Amino acid sequence: MLPRLKLRVAGNDRPLTVGFVLLGVVLLLGSGYVFLTPPVEQPATQPDPQPAPQPETEEFEAFFLQVELIDSAVLETGSTEFAPTLSGPSQQIYEEDEVLTRQPAYFFQYTPELTFNVTANTTQNVSVELTTRLRREEEVVADRGDEADEDDEANEVIYTNDRLLMYRQDTVTDGRVTNRRAFDVENDLEEPADDVAADFPASTTALNTQLILTVDYQTEPINGTVYSGTLNMTPSLESNSDAYWLTGDQQANISKTQTRTIEPAEPVDAEPSGQPAEQSESTGEPNMGLVALLAMLGSVAVASGGAIAAKAPQFDEEELKQEIAHNQYSEWISEGDVLIDSDNEFVAVNSVKDLVNVGIDANKRVIYDPDLSVYTVSDDGVTYYYTTEPADLQRWAHL
Repeated sequence: MLPRLKLRVAGNDRPLTVGFVLLGVVLLLGSGYVFLTPPVEQPATQPDPQPAPQPETEEFEAFFLQVELIDSAVLETGSTEFAPTLSGPSQQIYEEDEVLTRQPAYFFQYTPELTFNVTANTTQNVSVELTTRLRREEEVVADRGDEADEDDEANEVIYTNDRLLMYRQDTVTDGRVTNRRAFDVENDLEEPADDVAADFPASTTALNTQLILTVDYQTEPINGTVYSGTLNMTPSLESNSDAYWLTGDQQANISKTQTRTIEPAEPVDAEPSGQPAEQSESTGEPNMGLVALLAMLGSVAVASGGAIAAKAPQFDEEELKQEIAHNQYSEWISEGDVLIDSDNEFVAVNSVKDLVNVGIDANKRVIYDPDLSVYTVSDDGVTYYYTTEPADLQRWAHL
């Protein structure tokens, strides 16, 4: 490969020298340009301004109050088999002093006392003033019958009595309070009503009774608003000769809501309002790696042009061609000393290639004598030869 390269250099020394020098100069100029003109850094593209997020509103429960009336009774008789239902006892054992709650019916014989448990649940950490009243309203109604006019009602309330059974005032701060009051049903509730009815003729009047539970509330200011009002329940206590029971509503509640504004979070990278960011171009650092690479390649190119200019005149094109031909057919050529008898016939060929073809046809090796620079092939008394030194031909032939 090297002889072929030398042959090309020898035949094109001037264009190669000029080309490498020009390439080196261009690369060196490019290195200087990169060094003297560093890149200009453009400011980062700013996104289009987004509209400011608007505040949102939401509703929340600011205050609630739930009031419940729970009835209960303590079993005063020993171990007894019964279940307090309207249909009568059934086989179930209740122990003495056991508390019965929310039963369909209570029996005078086993549970003469009834306890009213008024429980209020409200908003935690809000101070609420509660006023609890339990009243029993008794009305005597007269049946006027045929005496009533067309515009009048047949039944007329002729007497009312309102008895206060429970009164409590509480300040609730922890969200819950319970008030209790026990009554002997016959003595405290039934007999007073019977006494009222006894003052009126039973044939023309009737007694109506009703329990009324009211809870007045008033809160401390909640976000500037004070809530107040009344919850009402009207349970009814009914009875017969053996049992009594509660009917009607025993629970009431109220809930108040407010609206609050939720401010959106400020964007992290938001620019101050009314102050747009000022951005300017800036000069960066030159790419020193590229500068060094271009400078090195330019120097190598210039040096290569100089080397070609210095070495090309020393190359002999004919010698290089002979060397290339020798290398090309080296597998058919063997080195040795040529000893020729004068009786032999000599045939000259024009090139090593021609001599190699003779050897291939005769199935003979080509012998090369480096001292005489002679290639030969001997076949049946004929010596085929090629020499690179015509001046030695006469000395060789006289041998």
